[in-house]
Amino acid sequence: MAVPLIFFLKGSTPSDFETDPDLNTPFDPCPGTPNCVIHSVEYNVSSQQLYRAANMAVETMFPHKTVCDSQSLQIVSVFRIPVFGFMDDVTILAEPAGEDKSVLHIKSASRIGRGDFGVNRRRVRRILKRIDDNY
Repeated sequence: MAVPLIFFLKGSTPSDFETDPDLNTPFDPCPGTPNCVIHSVEYNVSSQQLYRAANMAVETMFPHKTVCDSQSLQIVSVFRIPVFGFMDDVTILAEPAGEDKSVLHIKSASRIGRGDFGVNRRRVRRILKRIDDNY
């Protein structure tokens, strides 16, 4: 029982995901606190298709607020943590990476606090699962 509890209480960090170092992220790095993750994943679809899939994935998670830019293929959402009302920011960018290839860059970060109990890590995994379910 202690191991799952420790995993749950562990904050989110960029090292929670294995990212190909060749997939340079356009985002500012996460702070040194365990409340932020950045991850990049390559997909064998166009960046426009990936953008649409990411947009649908985010919308199914009922964000507090979302701004989508279909020109830059960027999604910026704010999620409100129900119990305490804390706000987390999620930024997603679908970037072309060749013919019918693209890279999804995603950053999920808490606005305040030192830790997040793994909320950002789980959110990124849920978004990626919903995108993967479309392909």
